[in-house]
Amino acid sequence: MNFNLEGRHADTLLHLSQHGGRRLSVLQNATHRWLEIDGVVQSVQSLSEPARLCLPHQQVLCRALPERAQRILELGLGGGDMTRHLATRWPGATQWCVDLDGEVIALYRDFFQGEERPQLHHGDALAFLQQGEGCFDLVLLDLFSQDGNPPLLFQPALYQALAARLEGRLIINLLPRTHLELERVRELCRQWLAPGRLWPVPGYCNQILMLDYT
Repeated sequence: MNFNLEGRHADTLLHLSQHGGRRLSVLQNATHRWLEIDGVVQSVQSLSEPARLCLPHQQVLCRALPERAQRILELGLGGGDMTRHLATRWPGATQWCVDLDGEVIALYRDFFQGEERPQLHHGDALAFLQQGEGCFDLVLLDLFSQDGNPPLLFQPALYQALAARLEGRLIINLLPRTHLELERVRELCRQWLAPGRLWPVPGYCNQILMLDYT
């Protein structure tokens, strides 16, 4: 059964926390479990098919995936929707997931993690790229702040660091507030990596940017 993003109704509140002006909740009904931050749905898990992607932007993102990936890095974990999907899609792949929010990582472990076993890192995405070693053949960049895309997404340092660690495909989930924000990211990709292709998400503000770089 499809998840009704606009008309969702929860039967059970599994978790609620409020601090620092932010509200995190995990909710569930008969068919789905989902994570909300400040009332905005971040991740959705189908209870009957945990690896199925339920959100519109994820279904578009799935079309941009390569045929195969062995070393996968996710910058931004949420409830692990892509983590579960990719672990099922490519069972032999190694997955790394980085999230700045330790509580989000804890909620993933407590409420959303299945048989997948990614290497979880609590910390800054840029620091992870700059301080680590080894390259990835798939990087998924899905970072957000309360106002939309975080400032890091518009800084050259991120794309310089990606250029040193990417040998394959980069996919970015963008939620640009203005056309200038979208063009800034595209220009940084062209400058440090390669020109990207945009995949709009019908009915939503999301834009999926995909490029290959070696």
